[in-house]
Amino acid sequence: MIVKGNDMRGVDRKVIESFGDIHAGKPDVVAVAPGRVNVIGEHTDYNDGFVLPVAIDREVVFAAGKAPGNKITGYSIDFDGKATIEAGVYNPGHPCGWLRYVMGVLSELEKTGISVEGFSFTVGGDVPIGAGLSSSAALEMAVCTAMEELFGFRLDDREAALLCQRAENNFVGMNCGIMDQYIARVGKHDHAVLIDCRDLTVSAVGINTPGYSWLVIDSKKRRGLVDSEYNRRRRECEEGVRVAQSVFPERTVERLRDITVADLNSLKNASDDTAFRRAKHVVTENDRVLKTVDALRTGDIDAVGRNLSASHDSLRDDFEVSCGELDMLVGILSEVDGVAGARLTGAGFGGCVIALVRDDAITDARRALEEKYHPGSLSDGEGADIWPITISEGAHILRES
Repeated sequence: MIVKGNDMRGVDRKVIESFGDIHAGKPDVVAVAPGRVNVIGEHTDYNDGFVLPVAIDREVVFAAGKAPGNKITGYSIDFDGKATIEAGVYNPGHPCGWLRYVMGVLSELEKTGISVEGFSFTVGGDVPIGAGLSSSAALEMAVCTAMEELFGFRLDDREAALLCQRAENNFVGMNCGIMDQYIARVGKHDHAVLIDCRDLTVSAVGINTPGYSWLVIDSKKRRGLVDSEYNRRRRECEEGVRVAQSVFPERTVERLRDITVADLNSLKNASDDTAFRRAKHVVTENDRVLKTVDALRTGDIDAVGRNLSASHDSLRDDFEVSCGELDMLVGILSEVDGVAGARLTGAGFGGCVIALVRDDAITDARRALEEKYHPGSLSDGEGADIWPITISEGAHILRES
């Protein structure tokens, strides 16, 4: 676990100060977990494929202190809400939405034989909620990391990621893949992390893009994935697997990961249009992830940009998870000289776009977005939020220096 001292940010201080105001004392532990941006590899994780996310300098902070008895008392700065539950009594139907993520982690810890006692906490952060930057996974991993420190146990990175994934799958009801929780744990400064979602091996990939920066553009279109078509897309991918199993009976096909680009023609002849296009996206997206890794390692920025743009086209046309706002952002950016490529990032249906932009073109990109991005879904005068990201570390404990 990484331990930081002097680089405390404003959001860290805000949560620590709030803990003192709410709970009258200093926290015993302050855990931080980052949001993430996925460079490329969308909807591949639950198909046992490849993803290439980065941890970003937006974070969830969870300050906690032991309390006598068996009560867990918490306060969310972002939702300005308090809640109290009893340790060991975790209700997935609890009316407090943000608390369910906390309870989900505690419930999964209990299933592994790790029970917690009473504690107080305050939580807050600057990962935009509903923007597709994995605020929920950051919250789950911040809780898990805080509990490790507070109650003296240690999970390895894979165990921690899987536990937090189960919390979201089983308790919250969001059937997400492993990527978000894993990158929140293992993020590495100035590196993307290639995750093989079949065997959960990871490999750090240096961001070799001198003279270019990564921008995140928030469309301001919010979506709640639990109520979206995310789970439908999973079912459609499963249908693609069933078709592939019938087309290739001599092979073991467990997920769309087991299908290659060369297999797509055979699959097309046996599938309905929807199942084929879903499979086509996943298969070609896996290929784009691996090509992007090679391009980053060799510094081929043009190739990185082409893969980003092709990914967005596929997500829009084959997987159908884009929306007018995201398409508008990508279209505007594509017309700016110096933008190597752009794509929606996250599960889609709203949220953010990631773009690789030459440093001397950032001002032009900002101006174009400010002038041209005015979708009908936003109020007059409202536009996209635009910020360069610093690629950061995974979950860690803050300590006073």
